[in-house]
Amino acid sequence: MTPLLKTLKILIYIVVFLAVAYGALRFASLTSKPDTVINLNQAAVITEIQSLAKLETASFTIEKIIEAGVQGNSFQNILYGDKILLIAHANVVAGFDLAKLNTELVKVKGTKLEITLPAPEILYSRLDNEQTRVYDRKLGLFTKGDVGLESQARAAAEASIRSAACEGQILAAAADNGRKQFQTMFAAGGFTEVIVLVPIGECK
Repeated sequence: MTPLLKTLKILIYIVVFLAVAYGALRFASLTSKPDTVINLNQAAVITEIQSLAKLETASFTIEKIIEAGVQGNSFQNILYGDKILLIAHANVVAGFDLAKLNTELVKVKGTKLEITLPAPEILYSRLDNEQTRVYDRKLGLFTKGDVGLESQARAAAEASIRSAACEGQILAAAADNGRKQFQTMFAAGGFTEVIVLVPIGECK
């Protein structure tokens, strides 16, 4: 074989190798897992947030002793007294009603997000019936007691426990936790700068 033929043969091998290599790379690019694309427009952000509905970000467990009943002088209490001592155990949960979010509260510019959340609020408070119990009840000699007294004591206990949660700054805890959760969530979603503003909530 002449030197020219040997050179041509080598060139053919090189061309075939390059063609095969290029084809393999093209195939790999077509069949590989696609990159994740994050939609950073305002409407998509609002839809994603609203899908969370009522977001719970703080929970307080509170126990209180409630005393309720008929108030009178010592003699009246002996005859007609009705006093109940209730140990109430309840959970108070605060967070955000994200259905209140609108387009004016969300600003998207490139990969920068600024969002003003609705004010935090107490979402619900609930007595734990298994742990809430009547500790003591004292009846007068001539009374069978008020059948609705325990229900009244329970209602008073729930209102008192909500008030205790407010005094314990449950809304401040909800705001702080909510701010951190949204910053983490949207930073992971592709935003390079996330500003979360939280108005002061009214505790009631």
